[in-house]
Amino acid sequence: MKTPTALLINPYIYDFAAYNFWSSPLGLLYVGAILRKNGFHVELIDCMEVREDKRKADGRGPFVKETVEKPEALKGVKKRFRRYGISPGELRRRFEDLDRPDIVLVTSIMTYWYPGAVDVVNMSREIFPDSRVIVGGIYPTLCDDLAVRTLGKADIIVKNGELGRFYLYLKEALGADLSFTPLVGNLDELPYPLYDLYAEPAFVPLLTSFGCAFRCTYCATPYMYPKAIRRTPSSVFDEVRHWHDSKGLDRFVLYDDSFLYRKEQYGKPILKGIEELPFRIALYNPNAVNAAFLDAQTADLLINAGFQEVRIGLEMAGPSGQKETGGKVDNAAFERAVSMLKTAGFSSRDIHVYVMAGLPFQKWE
Repeated sequence: MKTPTALLINPYIYDFAAYNFWSSPLGLLYVGAILRKNGFHVELIDCMEVREDKRKADGRGPFVKETVEKPEALKGVKKRFRRYGISPGELRRRFEDLDRPDIVLVTSIMTYWYPGAVDVVNMSREIFPDSRVIVGGIYPTLCDDLAVRTLGKADIIVKNGELGRFYLYLKEALGADLSFTPLVGNLDELPYPLYDLYAEPAFVPLLTSFGCAFRCTYCATPYMYPKAIRRTPSSVFDEVRHWHDSKGLDRFVLYDDSFLYRKEQYGKPILKGIEELPFRIALYNPNAVNAAFLDAQTADLLINAGFQEVRIGLEMAGPSGQKETGGKVDNAAFERAVSMLKTAGFSSRDIHVYVMAGLPFQKWE
């Protein structure tokens, strides 16, 4: 029986500014890992390539880019509009070097980046007319009606939480024999994402949970993951050991929207376990931690576990705005958190704060 083949694609994007801030198509790579466990041969084209000559020591770096014409709706914006990632011509050349895959899986991350996904879906359909084209990701999950209209050349669009529908489609459309069909309700059951498809990954994300305990008005997480799901700490340590031993990696990025929520049962045991590993790693948290949950012991654990910096989500400094948008943190908790981090040994330049500006109710102060 012929080995089924899958091509994973992380599309290029269009934007006024973009930078690889520890960004990675993690969901796509998890799905690829599930397919590999089911006997598929899996290949990857990650269009979002970074200028390696300008990559920082922490793993971040600028994407390759090219100035392009603005769409009509954005003509009035007085900034350069660019395509970030490899060019359509380069993507076409890579397609033509491949044998026809049985399925092409295209992810779409930010909702406003969907034009790149549309390009890639249309090109996939043109070059591989007999392949099944499948799209998933944040864009079709949050903008499902628009996704149906814009991604019409895809065979199926899969939203978050629809892995079962995805498996059923593969069985019916391809006759695939799927013996391994995990769902996201148990993160420990998922195979490690396919970072071995990169020649030299600059970092590996650690997905330690889905969802969040809070329901902030500006955040889409509750819509994508209505229920918070966490991995066991031991499975996190096992994955760190796997990538350290198999790829020599010591740079990891924490993907967790609520890492310190109920920290005595979760965050602290993970940090203690990482500290006790027989090797040192560098950790980064682009998702930010909640300042309200930081205490002195946690601050010490963060630095001892290998956090090179700490990112905090303040979002806004106006007390009324803080309450109206979810009450995640207040100014007093934020100031205490910064003080404890400094006492633990983080310098001012190691502490980064996320702030949103331009919201309708905000005063300029």
